[in-house]
Amino acid sequence: MPKNPTGPFWFIRKGNKLIQCSKDDFDKAIVEGKSIKYNGYPNKQTEKIAEALEASRMLLLSNPNLPPRLRSVLTTPINVVQVQIIDVYDPEFWVKESKNPKYQRA
Repeated sequence: MPKNPTGPFWFIRKGNKLIQCSKDDFDKAIVEGKSIKYNGYPNKQTEKIAEALEASRMLLLSNPNLPPRLRSVLTTPINVVQVQIIDVYDPEFWVKESKNPKYQRA
């Protein structure tokens, strides 16, 4: 989960209101397909991207004909909150990323 010096805060959207909640309630809301807001990203750029992704997630979830596998991906908490900005010119990123288990051969 991203780091924020003031600490993370979890919210569930109810109309135009944000209701602060615990991490467990936040994860439960994601699984139930409710709109959420995470306030703990390291910078405003990442937060704006996360907001745009949340809007598109809610649009997709509103489609009753959404394939079950895609709906499952869109309601998995780690997929919803983990937003990463990639700078292709950052050599340290690629070294770290190459050690990611998803790229290792079995």
